[in-house]
Amino acid sequence: MRRHLKLILLILYIATQLFAQIKVYDDLGREIELDSPAQRIVSLAPSITETLFFLGVGDRVVGVTRYCNFPPEAKSKTIVGGVIDPNYEVIVSLKPELIIMTVEGNTREAFEKLSNLGFKIFVTNPRNFDGIFKTIIDIGRLCGVESRANFLVDSLKKELERVKKVNSGGTKPKIFAILSLNPLMTAGKNTFINEIIKNAGGINVGENLKQNYPIFSREEVLKVNPDIIILTDPNIGKDELLKMFPEWKYIKAVKENKIFKVDPDILLRPSPRVVIAVKVIGQLINKFSK
Repeated sequence: MRRHLKLILLILYIATQLFAQIKVYDDLGREIELDSPAQRIVSLAPSITETLFFLGVGDRVVGVTRYCNFPPEAKSKTIVGGVIDPNYEVIVSLKPELIIMTVEGNTREAFEKLSNLGFKIFVTNPRNFDGIFKTIIDIGRLCGVESRANFLVDSLKKELERVKKVNSGGTKPKIFAILSLNPLMTAGKNTFINEIIKNAGGINVGENLKQNYPIFSREEVLKVNPDIIILTDPNIGKDELLKMFPEWKYIKAVKENKIFKVDPDILLRPSPRVVIAVKVIGQLINKFSK
């Protein structure tokens, strides 16, 4: 009798877990409830798409933006428009159980429109590495793969610590990461890009600025005199840069030919690939700053 009672209690417990609602708070402080793990997902940002595939749930992604190019499998998904100009008709036709958006990339108008259409929407806003790790775990919970998400985050943290040890010691070069040329924009203190540069062993020239993405004048760059310049536009190199800013020929990074292109997809996306960005910039520092 006692054995049967234990079996009944075990069955009830399993049933409760299977049918328990999933509740997660997004980065706007909104509680998102799902009756079961999301099976049809629309991603409205490349970083989100990457995260979903890293978690092994790429097969559940039914729609992505035209900018979602990693992994290659993402390009075979239905395109739902761009980051700031989603196609609402296409999204509706896909019947998603969950739409995942970002604060910085997507618009408030899109959020309100999709909310009014009755969709479940999860909004992310990772400002730093901890925010990126939180996003991974939150999405893992919404997809019913929380243990997989925790394992991924633990693995990323361990790899990050290993890379930081390799990059520690020695002189820390001043790095000017150009995110935009017009206006001349870099990353401020409260950004994951600042953390990438710091963990790579460099000093971000914008690290003491409160603005997330401060705008520099060409004269301010001369004054800062960075040791390394990082370009994120694949069409711009040293020659093009000097045509735009000829006075920069006096900058240390230019004189010593320490102007490097870094894949914007790994540097500018708050996805699990931020650790790769740390590795890449760390390797540049270690190779060319001796």
